[in-house]
Amino acid sequence: MGILIANIGTSDLAIKINVDAQELYVPIDPLPSEPNQKTDELTPEELAIWKTPQQYFQSTGLYAELGFEADKTPTTRELTEKLLEKYQENFTYWHSRIHAPRIWGVIKQALALSINKGYIFVTNQKSENMIKGHEKDTVFMYEILKLWFEKQQPNFQLIDKPIPLKYRVYIPDDLFQYYYNFFSELNFEKEKQQQQQRYPQLNEIISSKIVDFDAQNTGLFVEVNGGVRGFLNINNISELAINPQNLRTIFKVGDVIWVKIINREIERLRFSSKELEETPGEITQNHQAVYNRISQEINTNTQAITQSQADEEMLLISAKGGTPQMKTALQLQGISVSAVKKLLFVNPQLSIRGVFQGIPSDCELESYWRYMRTQKYQTIKILVERWDYDGAVQILKNWQDYLNFLIQQGIIGKEDVEKSNDVSKLVLQVLDFSRACFNLDFQTAKQLAQPKIDTVTTYLEFSTDIFPKLQEAADKYGVYQHRLLSIYTQNRIYWQLDQVASFLAHLASFGEEVLHGLILKWEAQASYWVSKSGRNFPRNLSRSEYEAEIKSSFTIKIEEIKLSKPSMLDKVVSLQREFDPKFGRGERVSLTNRFTKRYFVQALIEYRNNPQEIEDCQRILSGLQQLDFWIDQRNKLIHTATGYSKSLMVDLFTEYKLGKNSNISAPCHPDEILGIMEAILKNKLVDLKTIYRNMFVGHEAEYYIYTLVNNWVVNTLVSDGMK
Repeated sequence: MGILIANIGTSDLAIKINVDAQELYVPIDPLPSEPNQKTDELTPEELAIWKTPQQYFQSTGLYAELGFEADKTPTTRELTEKLLEKYQENFTYWHSRIHAPRIWGVIKQALALSINKGYIFVTNQKSENMIKGHEKDTVFMYEILKLWFEKQQPNFQLIDKPIPLKYRVYIPDDLFQYYYNFFSELNFEKEKQQQQQRYPQLNEIISSKIVDFDAQNTGLFVEVNGGVRGFLNINNISELAINPQNLRTIFKVGDVIWVKIINREIERLRFSSKELEETPGEITQNHQAVYNRISQEINTNTQAITQSQADEEMLLISAKGGTPQMKTALQLQGISVSAVKKLLFVNPQLSIRGVFQGIPSDCELESYWRYMRTQKYQTIKILVERWDYDGAVQILKNWQDYLNFLIQQGIIGKEDVEKSNDVSKLVLQVLDFSRACFNLDFQTAKQLAQPKIDTVTTYLEFSTDIFPKLQEAADKYGVYQHRLLSIYTQNRIYWQLDQVASFLAHLASFGEEVLHGLILKWEAQASYWVSKSGRNFPRNLSRSEYEAEIKSSFTIKIEEIKLSKPSMLDKVVSLQREFDPKFGRGERVSLTNRFTKRYFVQALIEYRNNPQEIEDCQRILSGLQQLDFWIDQRNKLIHTATGYSKSLMVDLFTEYKLGKNSNISAPCHPDEILGIMEAILKNKLVDLKTIYRNMFVGHEAEYYIYTLVNNWVVNTLVSDGMK
């Protein structure tokens, strides 16, 4: 179920009069400037009636019948006020003489789209400065139309939305504000309804997830609707009694089961599942089978509910009627809220002869989809420039849904939109790739870099250049230097966006990755490493897989390293035991944090005894030490949920005092952090190619793969929008 939103004007109401023995429905005030008027088919008298209805209302005695003085031509407001009074006094007589040709056509179109509710904007400009009100006010006309439709179309609900006096109906800015407020109220009401629907109803059968057990095993705590928690007592689980000792054997946290709401009080939400059993004890024997059975049984109903919810998102807007400024403001504000998946404009087609005969206007459905496409693409451009790939993906998916809806409704032919659909598919895959990279999920990124989209018209034109570059970037993430580049780039982005918590988290990852890279650069083939499973390394591993096995634990066999590099082990142990006296006393030792890894690198570089390497490594380690304090703040943030900002970081730097027995060095100024990261990336030991250093490292550098993606997305959308 959607809603109709409509302006009305004085030409929306017609009254039947008898002209030369011919009964005609004549609008009380037709607009001579209304477009697409076909007057060439009219007789001279019909044209005169259309252009000067007041003359015929006078000559046929309508004004006198309504009680107006002779020779008085009432305003539209006065006419409708008196007509409403007469209509209410003698409903049967006046109902047959009233017609609403244009708005009735609109409402018939709404009903054809399963819409049975409409908001109608009404003007009533009566004030101290305008004692009699504006001559074309629709306040009384709306009441007439409401009475008429209650009889003529009882299944359609009209709701008036009076435009307050402070919003002047000839001032565009006033009307933009009013319609903006109206759509905001609609969204608020929708959110309010969704919140009410989120809380389960009594006797509702709903899917739930087990999140915990009662300490005494007297039942299960389950969540429904994405977080609403309640209790399923052990006596309500099955028709057969369950031994509390067996409860954790039958179920485990994370299991999904269907439950029935038996108490919906907010503090005492209670569930039952025994009513859902076909045979007593069924749920204790195989609760997954019960879940599958019930899922199939209610699948049809669920689909119907989902479709109903989707239908409620439709907006049908009729902008004709009212002042020209009202029409323009409603059109533009309607388009501005087109984040709603389904938005259509209904355009009544004026037939003067049809109006005279009392025939509802035919209507055309319009989408303004090209205008809306430009708006969507502009929004996506802003989002990707702010690195908000999630938001851009959601906007583009909504746009695809809307295009498919237009095709289904027959508003536009598929050939008109298939290219934009194809562009959306390609751009979505590229945006999904960027989102995966941004989450450091390069396994998914590799899959998304494959050019496997089925498109009709645009694949070669738009995708030939991008997918090979995405594949190259995904493959290179297995290389240490490119992981550093990606993390460094994200730090630049988070710093630019003032997202300090994410910045500090990625700063910690950067520091760890630098140390991982140095260790694996020199010692990846050493025999003393232990795989994450604790067993021998699996055969036929690629280099990246082999290094990932080492990185997963960084665990060393003590005896093995004693045989190969005893002096290096002694150095590591001596450095670490200052903080951990038991370090290195077992069969194995793990490099569990950035400090143990750093000591390992120090010992390794001394063992290698290469003067240039020692000098370069010292610069790297010195830079990491300056970042230690800020990485430590990230750990505090995780453990205490304490927020950070750039200004707070400056305060912490200013107030810093070196503590005793601390392995944390004095911090650098927050504004120097990215410079230190840049220096580390440019260090010779990192082995970053010159082309990558020049292209991706530094204050003015490109943002690694994200600059490429952003430029391609924007250029592709602009190209599609212009065509």
